[in-house]
Amino acid sequence: MLAVTLGATWYYHKPLPPGKGPSADAGKRQATVVLRGLESYRGDHGAYPEDLEALVPEYLSKLPLLSNGSPFDYQRLGANYRLTFNYTNPFPIHCTYEPATRWDCDWF
Repeated sequence: MLAVTLGATWYYHKPLPPGKGPSADAGKRQATVVLRGLESYRGDHGAYPEDLEALVPEYLSKLPLLSNGSPFDYQRLGANYRLTFNYTNPFPIHCTYEPATRWDCDWF
């Protein structure tokens, strides 16, 4: 039954590949603001912040939210970081940005 439901949903909604389409583009646009703030912070402090709140108010007036109202998830990873967001298309998709690999989006 689950396979039939998923197949029907896939057929009728024709989801775009992960990382493509309006929802992915909107998330990446919002993320660009955060990414610029992170790079500015690193330029001034020599390292990325422990959390995104450290960017407010000097680098960002406020933390942006995705169009669905969700916040970005941020993890500092030693000298690097990971920024992620989720959206549906119509299935859940998870997009991750790391400086070395840039964007990687995939189904959950």
